[in-house]
Amino acid sequence: MTQINQWIDGEDVVGKDGILPVINPATGKEIGQLSEASPEQVGQAVAAARRSFDEGVWAQTPMTERRAFMRRAAEAIRDNATALWGKQVEEGGMIRAHVGNQIQGAANWFDYFADFLTLEAGETYWQFGSATTLVEREPIGVCGLFSPWNVPVTLTAIKLAPALAAGNSVVLKPSEETPIVTRMFTDIVNQAGLPKGVVNYINGRGQVSGAALAEHPDVDMVSFTGGHVGGTAVALAAARRHVPCVMELGGKSATIVFEDTDLEAALNGAAMMIYSSNGEACLAGSRILVHESVAEEFLSGLREKADAMVVGDPTADGTHMGPMITKAHQQRVLGFYDSAADDRDKVLFGGAASDGAGFYVRPGAIQVASGQSRVWREEVFGPLAAVTTFKDEAEAVALANDSDFGLSGYIWTRDIGRAMRVSKKIRTGTVLINSGFMRELNAPFGGYKGSGVGREGGYHSWMNFTEAKTTIINHG
Repeated sequence: MTQINQWIDGEDVVGKDGILPVINPATGKEIGQLSEASPEQVGQAVAAARRSFDEGVWAQTPMTERRAFMRRAAEAIRDNATALWGKQVEEGGMIRAHVGNQIQGAANWFDYFADFLTLEAGETYWQFGSATTLVEREPIGVCGLFSPWNVPVTLTAIKLAPALAAGNSVVLKPSEETPIVTRMFTDIVNQAGLPKGVVNYINGRGQVSGAALAEHPDVDMVSFTGGHVGGTAVALAAARRHVPCVMELGGKSATIVFEDTDLEAALNGAAMMIYSSNGEACLAGSRILVHESVAEEFLSGLREKADAMVVGDPTADGTHMGPMITKAHQQRVLGFYDSAADDRDKVLFGGAASDGAGFYVRPGAIQVASGQSRVWREEVFGPLAAVTTFKDEAEAVALANDSDFGLSGYIWTRDIGRAMRVSKKIRTGTVLINSGFMRELNAPFGGYKGSGVGREGGYHSWMNFTEAKTTIINHG
């Protein structure tokens, strides 16, 4: 039985706050054990990061050496991709095809920020005439990084790569649902040539080790990806100390299907954005808005696609959807079907899967009676779409914006003028036109409203993990 411990100041450390089981959601069986870090041990990890940062063992390393490390780390991730791939499928329950792309994406982030270091040159100003003003970006210090269970390797990499490229020291706190693959990933990065104390790793529940990390006075910034409840707690802890906090939280994104669209393309895109990754994605197009003139045809087609999906073993060829991450989450997703009658909603299809082993549900859709329906307002984080119809463009925009979230949005139409008008009116961080989600590494990703604070990606990540320092040289 695999036991996952902490990695603190270059040493494997057994947690002092007990053992938590790690469950394979496809079988419901225990595959490992997590030893939970006590608040005191979290403090030891932060102290190690602080010492390594203050001593400058990484922060003062020349950019050429940091760049070489980033290349080695990227290559090491690719060399170990098969092992990472297999473990993430086993722990997280998503199908192999989706996970394989994610592991490659993690390596790409390290290569990206290796390239970024060749471009970073600061700024120079001469407005005084008799003085020169230099603006440099310095590492921000000790970073507390929180990564989620649904895309554990890539969403760790998107934080860890820019943090290390900038010269910071970090304490990484992954989700307790996927600790094995994130520990594997952390070991791979450390073995690429980091001094001890630069990357530390702690395990445990949010209210124990997570709270201790967010509240620690020696943490200089926090980057959190996860649910809005945990995110609120972390952000409050950071705010009390005036610590910068980047939050990538949930979503309830709208997929808008206009009457002039290529219906088959829209069906494929809508199905992909709600049912891929088991529906456990913050950027899922979980509210589907269809023009009333094509609604019947669209919903019939969506059901056909859902019925054709194979739900089962995520390691098997031909599987389209694996299990929910935990038994509790499976029951939460199914609870939306149970509450549909109370809201006078119409269950179109989907629900409990017949397989007794594992935490499976069928892909589904519920047509809502109003904007107050639970499935319309709450993030399901599962393969279940809330569906409604609209009469015109203005109503489509109003419905799309009728959410406490604003992470992404999807517009399907042949009219590019309409697409651009609607895109500008939707209060959401990313809009995709006639496409499922695509990730441009240079572009910012993040959300409006309850979907978070700040942006990740490209220059925006660099800004998150650095501080601006202005130096004025009087030479008059």
